[in-house]
Amino acid sequence: MDGMKADVYWHSRRRMWSLRIDGRVADHLPTLALQRCRMVVREAERQRCISRRQRGVHAWIQGSLITSPEISEAFVEVGYSPFVCGSFTTRPGFLPIWEAAIVTFDKDGKAWALVSDHAQLETAS
Repeated sequence: MDGMKADVYWHSRRRMWSLRIDGRVADHLPTLALQRCRMVVREAERQRCISRRQRGVHAWIQGSLITSPEISEAFVEVGYSPFVCGSFTTRPGFLPIWEAAIVTFDKDGKAWALVSDHAQLETAS
């Protein structure tokens, strides 16, 4: 499956990552990685989620599947909460992030991004 374009989001009930290909959930995996990543948030769905105080799939990371690399100090933790910000953010600083060279998804529900353009993090502050 390496190189295949996919969307990935955390499935809170299964406590695994959902892998969506061509709009359909293809699998649920404990770990995986993407390259050439773009963070997607659908704002209208986010607003609905906030008003209802109920989570729904409206944010994911898009990219091409790759074999998971080792996480080094160059990676930053990224996360998403519809109640905090309208974009994915770095942790712990909560700086908005929109793209990354690589994102690795861990079995504990954390995502780690290798940011190719650090200017996007600096200009956000």
